[in-house]
Amino acid sequence: MLKSIFPLLLTLLYFNFSFAQEADIAELEESYKKTFGIEKLKMLNRLTQHYRKINPRKSIKYGKLAVQLGEEIFSESNTQVPEGEGDQLVEAYFQLARVMLDKERYYDAKTNLELSIEFAEHIGEDSTKIRSQLVLDSLFREMDSTQIRQGILSKTLGNLGIGRTFNQTANDLAVQTELKRAASQERKGNFLRAVSHYEKAIDLLKNRGDSKSIVELQLKIVEIYDELEQHAEAQKYLVDAIADREVAEMDLGNPQPKLLDTLKVPGDLEADSLKVRQRELKSLADRFAEEADYEASIAYFRRYQELTLKIKQDSLNSLVENRERQNEMALLRQQKRIADINVLTAEREKQQEIKIRNASIVLGAVLMLGAIGLFYLYQAKRKQHKKLTITFRDLNRTKSKLVSAEKRIVKLLTQQVSADVAQELLSDSPDEPGKHFVCIMFLDIRDFTPMAEKMVPEELIDYQNTVFGFMINAVQNHNGNINQLLGDGFMATFGAPISHGNDCQNAFTAAKEILYELKERNDAGLIHKTKIGIGLHAGYVVTGNVGNESRKQYSVTGNAVIVASRVEQLNKEHKSQLIITEEVYEQLSEQPLEAPAFMKIKLKGKSEPINVLKVV
Repeated sequence: MLKSIFPLLLTLLYFNFSFAQEADIAELEESYKKTFGIEKLKMLNRLTQHYRKINPRKSIKYGKLAVQLGEEIFSESNTQVPEGEGDQLVEAYFQLARVMLDKERYYDAKTNLELSIEFAEHIGEDSTKIRSQLVLDSLFREMDSTQIRQGILSKTLGNLGIGRTFNQTANDLAVQTELKRAASQERKGNFLRAVSHYEKAIDLLKNRGDSKSIVELQLKIVEIYDELEQHAEAQKYLVDAIADREVAEMDLGNPQPKLLDTLKVPGDLEADSLKVRQRELKSLADRFAEEADYEASIAYFRRYQELTLKIKQDSLNSLVENRERQNEMALLRQQKRIADINVLTAEREKQQEIKIRNASIVLGAVLMLGAIGLFYLYQAKRKQHKKLTITFRDLNRTKSKLVSAEKRIVKLLTQQVSADVAQELLSDSPDEPGKHFVCIMFLDIRDFTPMAEKMVPEELIDYQNTVFGFMINAVQNHNGNINQLLGDGFMATFGAPISHGNDCQNAFTAAKEILYELKERNDAGLIHKTKIGIGLHAGYVVTGNVGNESRKQYSVTGNAVIVASRVEQLNKEHKSQLIITEEVYEQLSEQPLEAPAFMKIKLKGKSEPINVLKVV
């Protein structure tokens, strides 16, 4: 039972697979038309391979489309050539060659295989190059058989119109291959590569002595170099073409005119005199050659070549000028016809206008005056409305810009100073000094210099941002303003430009919070072991915007600032972290000690000692 069911299952699976594959190919045929670039090339290669055995005509169609698209994509003029996809053009050449082999079109197969090898070498694809080379070698072995040489190959060459005997088959194939490569490179804009293939074809033709075809290819190369404005190279090939043409005429015994003698300039007396001079120079060159004076012969022959090129150039210029004159005359005649039509139309319209005007002159005048009045009124209103609209729009834009500018200014200021200082700077009189009772805080990081020497710049910046970050937050959270931020400390003010109540209590609370946060971070190992000293002093200071017109800074000055700085330095002497003056202690609403032990300290630069309290 199982033996009878198994073949049936295999058959069903095969038909299901075939049906799915056909549906996939049908979808691919529909979708490739809507696709572009390298993806479309991949689809065409797949279709070429699929239809190779079942529908060769379709396979050839898709193969040619793939080659044409690939040459456009990978042309040198294309500035957006996809990276690493060059094997797709190699694949297109190879697939088309295989179909041509199946159809016994050996010339087309050989050409595409050689193009596949050439482009594989260009992009460095060794594996695909070897594959195409193996097929090409196999094709050459088949071309040695009598059946190919006398049967199918002769029919193929006959259809191509080459018109050569079968003994010349290999040479014809080589020449035609080079010509096809050259034409392909010309279409892609690779003119120097095209010249290289034309030169190879010339070398093959020289082996057969086909001077006429050689001259034609040499003139083709001359045209290419002229287009590239490489006139020196063009001149060399033109000289070779002249020499080969003369050799061909001598071999045929045909007294035909020289190659450039056919380029005549009708009605041009100067050209005739140049022709006479040309023959004289050629005669002199030949005579000196016969006399074995080759130096003189070469000199006259060079002048003969230059004159020959001039005659050709003059002839071409004359033809171009005649064509331009003909085009100008045709354009002038066309313009005259258009002008005649316009004049006739204008005369008819004028006659019609006169009839209408004579029939209703009075009514027309009234309507015209009314229309003019309404028109001027409308224009005046329109202009006025336009001006008002523009003015309103400009005012709105200006207002919007001012609001936006103010927001940006406030934002920038609040990044540099506190919000209170920013408001003071933006007030009507920011430069006027003001006297305030404030509490000054000085904070210093101990042993900062040795610590900084052991750090790289990145580590030092990260350390400063981490340490100063929570310290500045503590100051700002208690209504303090950072006035100066130094590398190893800062100065902060509590109470200026606006007092927020008990400013000394705010400063003291902020200092205690900084010390607590520092201890927590030191104990947790979040920062390098850091010690600080904080000094607090209260007194009157002068605040204001200090500087010149180009640069100003909000500043706090006065004796209280100097005292606060000196008090902070006492921490080093007393091995403490926080020292406050008696002026600060008296302002505290929450005094830390009931009977504080003040120390009487004489500060540097001060005549009278002050009372200070070591808190921590």
